[in-house]
Amino acid sequence: MKRTIPIFTLVLCMGLLVYNASASTCSRIMEGKMSETVEEQIVRSQLEAFNNKDVEGCLQYFSDDLTVTVLPDEKVIASSKDEIRSHVLSDIESGKFTPATLVDIRSNGPFVMTTEVKESNGKKTTISFIYYVEDGLIRKMWGAPFTE
Repeated sequence: MKRTIPIFTLVLCMGLLVYNASASTCSRIMEGKMSETVEEQIVRSQLEAFNNKDVEGCLQYFSDDLTVTVLPDEKVIASSKDEIRSHVLSDIESGKFTPATLVDIRSNGPFVMTTEVKESNGKKTTISFIYYVEDGLIRKMWGAPFTE
């Protein structure tokens, strides 16, 4: 069966791409999948709580034994929910806290990939994250930051 894509959908996708929406968003629209996966919703909700400085709200999405690894050095910067709590609270209290703008989100099974941007002191840092979500909780995170 030949599949046709309505012209409106194509125009909408072209407009979204012009306004920096992701190709995966357009792909979803063309496939008729407008809703996010459960895993994407968990990651998005965690980030929203983080940006609102709702530390406990953010932490509810993490497993107790969460590990956060920074690439390419594979440096583990946190190996528990408590370590994340301490890190975020320290940033908030010291005035170093910087919210993140979610630029792109997509998933592949339990893996959610995001592109997030933080701006501080005139510097823009883009971070590519991979989240591993299992049983409704973020169990592992890998982050690859790049500062322009």
